Amino acid sequence: MQIHRKLKQGSVGRQRIQIAKIEKESHRQVTFSKRRAGLFKKSSELCSLYGVEVAIIVYSPANKAFSFGHPNVYSVLKPHQQGAS
Repeated sequence: MQIHRKLKQGSVGRQRIQIAKIEKESHRQVTFSKRRAGLFKKSSELCSLYGVEVAIIVYSPANKAFSFGHPNVYSVLKPHQQGAS
């Protein structure tokens, strides 16, 4: 005896998007804010899990700087700035 089960037709799930500049400025700003938060969160997790030092500086579409550093941006960048001089 065969039993036929109807598969649940739900959402298509997370899909890959094409990487291209987001043309609409308001959408670009919202997406930037979400991705920046995700990037900083992942960086924080790297610091917690592996004890690494991280410094990230990103500029928004409005040319405003945002930074994340552990323990802080300056202490991570300072040794590299002195080596370049």
